[in-house]
Amino acid sequence: MRDEIIARAGFLLRDLHLPPVDAQLRLKDYFPDLELEERVRYVREARELAQGAAAELS
Repeated sequence: MRDEIIARAGFLLRDLHLPPVDAQLRLKDYFPDLELEERVRYVREARELAQGAAAELS
């Protein structure tokens, strides 16, 4: 489930171009049982993965 949450957070950040705060709120729509702290952590992980992937491409 962790990978699914991170993938959804990445989608919200990358494809929908949502700011992290909005992505955290939208994650609750997909995963209503997640607490705020968990949503913050997953969005942070998704951002770090995206930044790492971008750094590898350059």
